[in-house]
Amino acid sequence: MKNFSIPFLLFVLLFTGCTTTPKDFKLAFTMESIKNYKLSVEINSDKSYHIKQQNLFFDAHADKERVNTSDGALSDEEFNELTGLITGKWLFKMKSTYGIKKNIDSSQDPLDGLFYHLNYTEGSKSKYILIHPTLSNDNPKKLSQLIKFFNDFSSKHLTK
Repeated sequence: MKNFSIPFLLFVLLFTGCTTTPKDFKLAFTMESIKNYKLSVEINSDKSYHIKQQNLFFDAHADKERVNTSDGALSDEEFNELTGLITGKWLFKMKSTYGIKKNIDSSQDPLDGLFYHLNYTEGSKSKYILIHPTLSNDNPKKLSQLIKFFNDFSSKHLTK
């Protein structure tokens, strides 16, 4: 019995250690269409957020910068959804780029100038990920869910 319980206890500790929710983190997401549009969302572990939206194309033609911002705190439901998506340290295991391919015919790619930037810091560790959405959408499922969370979140919290 003693021989069985020690390995089992170690397994349980290892398993629970891999799924603990992040405590001290900062997550920044940017969606950018080069020289056209930029949306950035920063969320901290204290539930605070900052959203910044700018239509660069129209601002350049109007010769006036108009930045739409929103600050606040996530609801418990939103924070639980977000921490559920980032639990497990999977972001640190990801590649640094997705969807970046050489020899792309940009005339055939309607998403050519669109990029997502994800910068995740937890404690003293940081991970930066650059994503170019492709028509094949070969991104990991959790990454797609995280991007959807940010898009839905910014749509809900950014005043028009």
